[in-house]
Amino acid sequence: MEKVSILITGEPVLDDEFLSSLELNGEFIGEVIFPGEVRKTDTSFPIRSLNLTELKGGKVRNSLVKEANYENLLFLESKTLLEEDLVEELLEEKKESRADFVFPNLILREGDKEKVNNYAQVLGREVELIPSLSLEDYVPETSLLTSKEVVEKGGGFNSFLEDYELYEFMYRNVRKLKLSLSELSYATYEPLTSFIDTAYRAFVLREVVLKEFDWERELFPYLSWKENEKVAKATALTLIGKKLASYYDYFNAQNYLRGALLSFHNKETLRELVECFLNMGLFEKAREFASTSQGLTGEEVERERERISKIEQLIKELEEAVKEGKVREVIVASGQVLEVYRGAPLYNLLGVVNWIIKNSDSAFKFFYKATTMNPLNEDYLYNLTEVAKELSLTPKVEKLLKALLEDNFERS
Repeated sequence: MEKVSILITGEPVLDDEFLSSLELNGEFIGEVIFPGEVRKTDTSFPIRSLNLTELKGGKVRNSLVKEANYENLLFLESKTLLEEDLVEELLEEKKESRADFVFPNLILREGDKEKVNNYAQVLGREVELIPSLSLEDYVPETSLLTSKEVVEKGGGFNSFLEDYELYEFMYRNVRKLKLSLSELSYATYEPLTSFIDTAYRAFVLREVVLKEFDWERELFPYLSWKENEKVAKATALTLIGKKLASYYDYFNAQNYLRGALLSFHNKETLRELVECFLNMGLFEKAREFASTSQGLTGEEVERERERISKIEQLIKELEEAVKEGKVREVIVASGQVLEVYRGAPLYNLLGVVNWIIKNSDSAFKFFYKATTMNPLNEDYLYNLTEVAKELSLTPKVEKLLKALLEDNFERS
């Protein structure tokens, strides 16, 4: 009988519900390995801890793979619950399809609410997923069955990455990988945090996807490259810019959007660029591009500049309130502002407020997000660096800046 090594990434959670879900599959579980320290628990299979200080990322995933005693590996994110017989079903699908990665559908749990995410079967059309620029939409990060051989032949996981390393591995090897959905299988997943470090997702898009694949044949085969190369190039650059912006990497997004406008000037790309500047806190730059000289009508310019000025004024008022020590008022007002604006200046202010009230962990997250959005702003970077020193997280900040600002890296 085949068994698996279950490899957990993220915060260790050993509650009764999780252990019960494992026991429902105990016959096929050889061991469970956590990166961080876990309490001793009586189970029908051994539970081990690597006692690592880091709990996620490529380095952690490589360590888990190295320590696994079984060929079959089942990657689980924390707070994943396995349906009865799920492991057996995944093993059967892997054997029948000869796939390199097998995954179930997910039931996403948020509090008392559940949402079923039924994935599409992608077996045999893996390369067709490349133009989506979003492998994460087709393959879940949890409940993913693979093998030591697949990981080793694929060159292992990129140890620089603290997030998205699984998908970087897939992009890098997608031309030779087989991915398969176990169509009748389900796992339940409850994300532990709403804070996602998107900088590494943007990094993989820029440094792996856009460099590994041919733009005309693999990334954007549906564009009319031969009929109108300038329009095709502008469309591709705009799509890349929008994707980077969805990862809050506005600094690099605006470079692609500028390139798109130089190739073929159009209002859609222009609006995306103005939005990038606005979210970076570059209000004057946003106003500069919201102009008739850029192709907008007088009415459009007036409407857009009024919106920019209103947001800028809101931020100035909050900044003044912080200087006056009105912390509680700023917290309340920030919640209202978030409904209309979620840019770097606001996250920086939220970081300052949390730092004032000695909530350093939250302050770090807000400063981190502000810096992700605009890594060139000296105030954001100073605030992030100072709170990072306090929390002994300086290396994390250095890696963030490298992910956002450096074009080249060595795979390790």
